[in-house]
Amino acid sequence: MKLGFLVILIALLNTGCINQKIHQGNVIDADSIWIIQEGDTRFSIESEMGSPAIVDSAHPERALYIEDFYDEETDEKYTRGVEVTYDEAFRAKNIRRFGFE
Repeated sequence: MKLGFLVILIALLNTGCINQKIHQGNVIDADSIWIIQEGDTRFSIESEMGSPAIVDSAHPERALYIEDFYDEETDEKYTRGVEVTYDEAFRAKNIRRFGFE
């Protein structure tokens, strides 16, 4: 009885030590990144892409949409994202896409 309880307890404690491969950051739709264009307003870009993962208070004109994920087939980590730089009127003046090759 005590041995069975001990085995179950050890099994439960070990499940907390398993490294979970989870999706982090924004979930970026590959089609959405091509819809947004320079000249679009911050509101329209956030309506399409959602809230940015990173907004730097030192650079409020820049927003970064980034996602890290594991490909289950190759077991490799990938990072891809979109960096949007806005002008004083909060219109996109530069859009840099990376990791979508």
